[in-house]
Amino acid sequence: MSKRILSILLAGVVILSLAAVTATVSYADTSPLLGDADGDGDVLILDATTIQRMLVSLPVTGFNKDAADTDSDGVVTIIDATNIQRYLTAFKDGYPIGKPIQAPTQPATQRPTGQPATANPTQAPTVKPAEPPTQPPTEAPQPEEPTKVKDNITVYFSNNKNWTTVNAYIYKQSTGTAMSKWPGTAMTFVKTNNEGEKVYSVTADVTKYDRVIFNNGTDQTTDTPVTKASSGYFINSDKSYGGKYLVGVYPYGQDAEGTVKTVSMDYPDGYKKKVYIWTPVGYDPADKSKKYSVLYMCDGQNLFGQTQTLSGYEWECDESVLSLMQNGGDGVIVVGVEAGSPSSRRDHELTPNLGQTAPGVNAYGTFSDGGGKVFSDFVVDTVIPYVESRYNVNSIRGVAGSSSGGIEAFYIGIEHMDKFRYIGALSPAFILYTKATWNAYLSTKDFSGNVPRIYFFCGNSDQDQLEQMLYPNAVAMEGWMKAKGYPADKMKTIVDNDGTHSEGFWAVYFPEMLSWGLNV
Repeated sequence: MSKRILSILLAGVVILSLAAVTATVSYADTSPLLGDADGDGDVLILDATTIQRMLVSLPVTGFNKDAADTDSDGVVTIIDATNIQRYLTAFKDGYPIGKPIQAPTQPATQRPTGQPATANPTQAPTVKPAEPPTQPPTEAPQPEEPTKVKDNITVYFSNNKNWTTVNAYIYKQSTGTAMSKWPGTAMTFVKTNNEGEKVYSVTADVTKYDRVIFNNGTDQTTDTPVTKASSGYFINSDKSYGGKYLVGVYPYGQDAEGTVKTVSMDYPDGYKKKVYIWTPVGYDPADKSKKYSVLYMCDGQNLFGQTQTLSGYEWECDESVLSLMQNGGDGVIVVGVEAGSPSSRRDHELTPNLGQTAPGVNAYGTFSDGGGKVFSDFVVDTVIPYVESRYNVNSIRGVAGSSSGGIEAFYIGIEHMDKFRYIGALSPAFILYTKATWNAYLSTKDFSGNVPRIYFFCGNSDQDQLEQMLYPNAVAMEGWMKAKGYPADKMKTIVDNDGTHSEGFWAVYFPEMLSWGLNV
């Protein structure tokens, strides 16, 4: 089973609407059921959602820790939500989910059948690092620029819903100007792929248009970015986002996925932190003439595999980088820095301490006195020197993340504007601080020099309470930055009204963040 097909199967059960129910399992036994995280007597997709909400410190009702701990490892993690999702979508794997919790349990450590080993960083070999260099990374010389990519991009659509007609409605979001009127351009049949799906193509000038809606005249996908880091698309969900399908991305014609290596480093808080280093297809450590830019990302455990993500989707970072390279762009090494576990440690590590947190937010997690500076210093003083002393890299660096990782990536980039070319803050948790606190912090910075490009993204779906909570400050930050002198042409804010708080949507917008950040 391919990585893409597994993605569809797992994503099909992850519906973030609190009203969505995928399956029901009931027993006469009055003992709590394994997997019944919300204690309502049934095992539903709502139980996975309850765990997800608990992990991101949203309030939950009737939470039962013992029932939520599906793998009986003593802690509730995203793996437990994934176990429920797999159970409900018929990946039973022997889990006694849906039965009284007195039943023996079986740990959920195996990789889903058919999942490529390179897609899951937990399967990558652990490398004991040498002592990292102590000198800080050099500043990025501005003359060095990424290769410009061709403007006309051919995008491919794998018709895995077997539509009789396949159209691509391509338009520019800011103006509404379309390449052709609805339902768009009839896509050209290319071939039938190895999975029996008909593949279609269309070519668009992505300097004139930046969005595509795949449709059959009736059914359609959500509005989807089309960029210089775009190549292949497929439908990655049941219709659950405003009645529209969410897409997944892949590099058309590319089967290899690159290589993930795992390095264990000493973290200042007294434990070993995993750092995942992904190199693209074609990377040759012996070829010193070919240099790669590096993107450093928070929540490294969520980037390259599906079993650890908040929503069952993955970021698809590797697919987007490979697509960019297919279109003539330079290679990018992606480095993911693991967030602490359990969730309380993640809350602490990915929260910069800017002062008193906003009223009420500490009821949802441990955000006061955040350790964001320690995490930032770790990235800049330990991780970057380690990567730059061992890999063929140039001086172009980016930093990105989502949710708590979004606020931390923003903080890292602003604290070290001389070291990063671009920042990606997707669904950032700017809500942790009030406008007054943010203004006070931003007032301490000098934005008159050469500053990073910043890409802000947030969803605004009425199906997702968390994303709607984050929305006001996420979209206001650009204005706050402008008021403090940050150049308007160095910032871009994108809103998706169907967007939810999930890797599925972050993956869809990752190619746009990457191509805009690199300015290719």
